[in-house]
Amino acid sequence: MKHQTCAACRFQRKKCTQDCLMAPYFPATRFQQFLNAHKLFGVGKITKTLNSVSPQQRSSAMYSVKAEAEYRARDPVGGCYNEIKSLLWKIRTTEDELRRVHSQLYMFRAGGENAMAQPLDGYEYNVVQELENDSQLHHQLQQNIVQEQSGVVENHQEQRNVFDLRSDGML
Repeated sequence: MKHQTCAACRFQRKKCTQDCLMAPYFPATRFQQFLNAHKLFGVGKITKTLNSVSPQQRSSAMYSVKAEAEYRARDPVGGCYNEIKSLLWKIRTTEDELRRVHSQLYMFRAGGENAMAQPLDGYEYNVVQELENDSQLHHQLQQNIVQEQSGVVENHQEQRNVFDLRSDGML
């Protein structure tokens, strides 16, 4: 059986051996994925990473390398940081919605059958108000991301380490 040259060896124009360290993670069919990882980390750092972890951890380490490279290729400025912020925002809004639903469920259970017969005018207003609040929060988050990407900071107090998610109130 003939061994096919991996993407890393193809890029380096060298012969790919059976014991090539990169072959399991960058097969010939994943050339663009290798190029993204190479652009972000370089072959030397990828090899150093593979050699510095145990064989059992290599798959996880390479998954991380490839994921970071893919996010950076899609979003050269924010990379995976913008994706993390977006996911944290989704978690936060979903948790808020869950709290509202639990609150309504508690109110209906506590009120018994009479609660079901009561008009929901107040509830409808609260839902609309909460949706408007969520929309405003999402708009503000998107504005902050755009400002961070373009390097614009409107207020001195907004200056902070973009990698400190705790200061964003997201954790």
